Amino acid sequence: MSFLSVLYGCDNDSFQPDVANGGKVPASINRVLTDVASRKEVCSMDTADNLHSWRISDLRAAGKPFLVVFGTPQHCTMCVDQLARVAALQEEYGSRFAFLHVDGYRDNAVWVDWGIKGEPWTFLVDREGIVRKVFPGPTDPALMEAVIDQLLLEKG
Repeated sequence: MSFLSVLYGCDNDSFQPDVANGGKVPASINRVLTDVASRKEVCSMDTADNLHSWRISDLRAAGKPFLVVFGTPQHCTMCVDQLARVAALQEEYGSRFAFLHVDGYRDNAVWVDWGIKGEPWTFLVDREGIVRKVFPGPTDPALMEAVIDQLLLEKG
C-alpha cells in the first residue's frame, strides 16, 4: 500500500463508498440554497461557492449529467482544494453541466445514502444516473474535464 493510499485511505475497502463506477446513484434529496435562510446551513466552507443550487433527485429526474463532491471543508483541507478545482470547472462549463457539493456536516443523510466514508470523494454521473467515474481525494482538473466532455457528447 502506498503512502498516498494510507493518507487517503481509499485503497482500503472499508473506506470505499457504496456507490461505485457503473452503479446507479440514489435519488438523494440534498439541501440547496433555496431550502435555507443562510448559505452556512448547506456548506461549512468559509468562502462562498456556487455548488449548492442543484438537488440530486432533480438532476436524476431531468436526465442531466452532474459532478458531485462529498467533502466537509470545515475540517478537511483536501476538500477545500477539491472544491476550488470543481468551482473553476463550473465557471468553465456554466449551465451545460451540473456541479454540486454535499457537506457532511450539513447533509449527512445523503452521505449515508451513498455510503460515503472518508473524504473527499468526487463522482461523475451520466444522464441515466449511472456513475461513470469516481475520484478519491484531490483530482487533477484535466482528469475530471475528460469525463465531463465525454458525458456532454452523449445523447440522453
